[in-house]
Amino acid sequence: MSTTKRLLSNSLIVFIGTFLGSVFSYLFNMLMGRMLGPVPYGEMTALASLMMIIGVTGGAFFTISMRYSGEMVALNQYSALLKLFRFMSRNVFLFSLGLLALGLVLVKPISQFFSISTIWSVVISLTSVIFGLMININRGFLQGAQKFLAISVFGSLESFLRLTLGLLLVFLGFSLNGALSAMVLATALVYALTFLPLGKVLKQKEKNVSTDSFKFDKKEILGYSWPTLIAAAFLVLSINLDILLVKHFFAPEVAGVYAAISAIGKIILYVSAPIIGVMFPMVSEQKAKGQKHFRVFLFSVALTVLSSLVILAVYVIAPGKVISILYGPKYVGFYYLLPEVGLSVLFYALYNLISNYYLAIKNFIFLWFFTLTIIAQIVFISIFHGSLTEVIRILIVSNAGLSLLMLGYYVFIKWPQIKVYLSGELESYNESK
Repeated sequence: MSTTKRLLSNSLIVFIGTFLGSVFSYLFNMLMGRMLGPVPYGEMTALASLMMIIGVTGGAFFTISMRYSGEMVALNQYSALLKLFRFMSRNVFLFSLGLLALGLVLVKPISQFFSISTIWSVVISLTSVIFGLMININRGFLQGAQKFLAISVFGSLESFLRLTLGLLLVFLGFSLNGALSAMVLATALVYALTFLPLGKVLKQKEKNVSTDSFKFDKKEILGYSWPTLIAAAFLVLSINLDILLVKHFFAPEVAGVYAAISAIGKIILYVSAPIIGVMFPMVSEQKAKGQKHFRVFLFSVALTVLSSLVILAVYVIAPGKVISILYGPKYVGFYYLLPEVGLSVLFYALYNLISNYYLAIKNFIFLWFFTLTIIAQIVFISIFHGSLTEVIRILIVSNAGLSLLMLGYYVFIKWPQIKVYLSGELESYNESK
């Protein structure tokens, strides 16, 4: 099967799981928004965003696991794969315990800064750090082994469990704490289940055993970890920055409504995420084997932009209808924000994909572009936040600028290959006429 067909078929598998997961996820957000009301719902989304930032290393651990497990599986080094899994699981668990302890020390300042009504909500959210980090190791190894069906099933299952447990706990009267507990329990249960397919991967035997198959370069992995951690931090921060700053600068009711509209805008990410998840291990595999991978990347960019534009068109045509269906009449008053929020998310989806491509090929220059953009976003939003529209347009301009910088840099470093490819395509076209 050609790389393009593999990308499409595997993306479809992951997309189906992601689609089901997104349906359950949006049912969860929609029903929690309706059942809790704007103020508690705003607290829930603020805490969820904060936990993503606190657990930002989870994205780095996922990328590292996917990057090196993909190489080892491609090169049939299963002994080293098992050792790497044990090494990462042990150290990430210890790290997560330290992170949890630090969060518990700062629980009161956190609740005060984000105007959370009770510190127990913050405590419950902090417990998600352990399972949230550990599950990324297992997912990374499954992704690296290109077990896309398992990834698809577990992604949708976690969202389904979050929905059912959330409805049950909130219905029983646990309110905000019930919704937060559902998030923690769903992740914990799915983490335990991921060991079923992962065990089969880790127990495979090598056909051509050599002493190199039993080793992995810890120094290289640690060197790769720092830029990966920074990239993960930037990606998580940039997609949650608006939620946190709006929660800080605006009234609770406005922040709750904006959280709902932002969540709708991020539907675009559920379409683009499968493409990224499939592209990364494929590029990693091709790089490990010394094969060209720019076709996979360019096709992924085109697929991401086209799929995102389809959803953005719906936001432009009927924003009020979309908000009303998903969240109800309480949130419709800010319908005019949805098209611009969607545009901002589209640019995020684009530079998210490009960032993951650079991580797959171990090129970290893009982090300088990212650094400047994040600083600019924080500075400008802190100064100019007279309205939600002002905040969103700052995000649009900065996200678009970052996407163009990353694409421009790619064209600069890959132009010789692109030129050869385009000339070859042109010759084939002329011969066929």
